[in-house]
Amino acid sequence: MTVHSTTRAADPISPAEQEAIDQLRSRLIETMKEIPEDLDTDLNLLRWIRGHQGDMNKICRNFSQYVDSRSAAGFVGRDLPERFFEMPTIKPFLPFIASSRLADTVWSEEHNAFMFVERAWCQPREFIKTFKASDYLIHCFGYSETLLQLILERERKQSKDRGPVQFIVIFDLATVNITDYVNPMSGYMKLWQLRSDLWQEWYPEVVQRIYLVNPPRVVSLLWKIARLFLTEQNLRKMEIVNDKDMTKHMNGKFVPKEYGGDYVNTDLPGDASGVSIRRKITSADYYQQYQHYELRGVHRPKPAKKDLHPGEHFTIPIIVPDGKSLLWDFTTSGEIEFFIYRDQNERQLVYPRLRLVTSKLAEEGVLPNLSGGEYSLVFVNHGSFFTTKLEYAITLA
Repeated sequence: MTVHSTTRAADPISPAEQEAIDQLRSRLIETMKEIPEDLDTDLNLLRWIRGHQGDMNKICRNFSQYVDSRSAAGFVGRDLPERFFEMPTIKPFLPFIASSRLADTVWSEEHNAFMFVERAWCQPREFIKTFKASDYLIHCFGYSETLLQLILERERKQSKDRGPVQFIVIFDLATVNITDYVNPMSGYMKLWQLRSDLWQEWYPEVVQRIYLVNPPRVVSLLWKIARLFLTEQNLRKMEIVNDKDMTKHMNGKFVPKEYGGDYVNTDLPGDASGVSIRRKITSADYYQQYQHYELRGVHRPKPAKKDLHPGEHFTIPIIVPDGKSLLWDFTTSGEIEFFIYRDQNERQLVYPRLRLVTSKLAEEGVLPNLSGGEYSLVFVNHGSFFTTKLEYAITLA
């Protein structure tokens, strides 16, 4: 059977793009003093230029925040793909997330890309009772960084005349009840938006194609939902495919058997398509709030309240003695950005910059056994019109 591929390998660097790469590198060094070695490659900087349409100001801002947040989250190092699924911030939540465990093993030389399967949420209402927004976003952040490290490793070994390595996703919507997603203001829709924004802002141009299989019957509604989350550039990478027609788009040896191809995964913990097997969420799995205070033998302090006006940055500095732990929780009436930095240096993050909502669960966390110094908790309302109500508690243990 003839395969008519609807996607192709990314183009190599053009002369004009090489000039833009050199300019971007100089701008980033001005902004950050140095670029992490693994990220300071022409192909990686090209991804940012293509993904953000050459907007140097936006790239420099996002790149700097991404690098600082990556370090604060502990997602640094070429060995991240080997460490990621065992990290204490990740492992407890894996039973509820259907993640590919194939790494970059399903490789297409023609597309200069690796392929894997993702499965959509099947219990969105229960999901947001089990995960704080930060839990899920930190997982998505680390998983995206894991995929990037696989890409960078491939690029280190490929010939110089090739373009950026990417990945191709088969996104299975079989378990989706489309009526769960018709309210754009629901907690899980907001969380999905935050996840999409993180990926699009910090991991541009890593995706070559997203094949949507087993879509709901109301396809027009699916596209309306996708437009809420994705830029026009990324929408163009999506394509709806009959689940048994994947071999018309990709060589069958790369396509899992459940989608009409020949590939069968035999390694645990993945299923036959290489995706970890997700278990059903029950009420016993729901997140229990404020346990971090009890575990450290302190009472939750009386919460304070603050109205965050549009564009306002609210900073709370705390002097932390050496060896003490910093504990917090908060709720907000709308989306905010939250991060923590040390010693009056916003570049010295100890908690990554995350945009968060508290639709079902309060945000809470702990930074244990800190070095002595001043730590600043920052809450930002990036909105242009509405005041966000913040209620927060902070203590030491």
